[in-house]
Amino acid sequence: MTKKSAAQICAVTAVLALPSLSWAGTETKAKKAKAPAVAPAPEKVLESAITGDIGLNVVTSYYYHGAIQQNHSASFQPYADINFKAFEGDGFLNKATVNFGIWNSLTNPKTSTAPSGNGAWKNPKAWVESDFTPGVSLTFGKVTLTESYQFMFFPNNSTTETSESIVSKLAFDDSDLLGALALHPTLTHQHEISGKAALVADANQGRHGNYWEAAVAPSIAAGPVTVTAPITLAFGSSKYYKKDGYAYVSAGVNLGYALPLSKQFGVWTANLGGTYYNLNKSAVGGTADNDVVGNIGLGVAF
Repeated sequence: MTKKSAAQICAVTAVLALPSLSWAGTETKAKKAKAPAVAPAPEKVLESAITGDIGLNVVTSYYYHGAIQQNHSASFQPYADINFKAFEGDGFLNKATVNFGIWNSLTNPKTSTAPSGNGAWKNPKAWVESDFTPGVSLTFGKVTLTESYQFMFFPNNSTTETSESIVSKLAFDDSDLLGALALHPTLTHQHEISGKAALVADANQGRHGNYWEAAVAPSIAAGPVTVTAPITLAFGSSKYYKKDGYAYVSAGVNLGYALPLSKQFGVWTANLGGTYYNLNKSAVGGTADNDVVGNIGLGVAF
């Protein structure tokens, strides 16, 4: 074989080997390539099982179920409610919640309708009333039933006994039916099991009285302001009031302004409003047939 022939053979061999080398290189590179990283799924944020609200309302007069407790002088009423979600599902029972509430009234004892010592603004004489209301709420579709035990005592009055009641409340969520015109109706029944609730200063009042209430609270939101117009119609037995039948009707307007604060501190709302009362004096006692009560307050929901 001549040198020229050998060179030609080598050239042809090199040309034939190029595609093989190219494919081999591509295959090796593909084998070494890594799969793209998959981003981890975002962690699901769990809804808190504990909710509640804390606040303070100031009213120009204090009516409890139409019976005057403090007359035309500022009454300071701090409150707190804590709710524990015990169950939530899609069956017949949608939700179960355990509730704990506390409410107080502090005022100038000189304006209180109950005996209250020498009338000085000195603890506990200014501490007129304290209520505890543990209970359970059960939601069935659009209907919520709340059963509560209400314990009332009167720190500034050693002569007035405590009051114990069972309170049943039915609430219907009509938002899907009426939309912005929803009435949010409620029906409430209170049965006294010990002491007196409304007519706390009437030692001769009967025992084991009953109170019935029908109420609506339509509301409409306009930006950060929510306007609510609660209306209440109430009746009672002669052992709860001084006589059977109609006790009072009330109608009010309340403006709630959502303060522009971070939600991590809760939802803060300032309230301002007024309530008109038409009173059946022969049932609820007192001297007024009609009265208007103003209110202002601040609260936070979480």
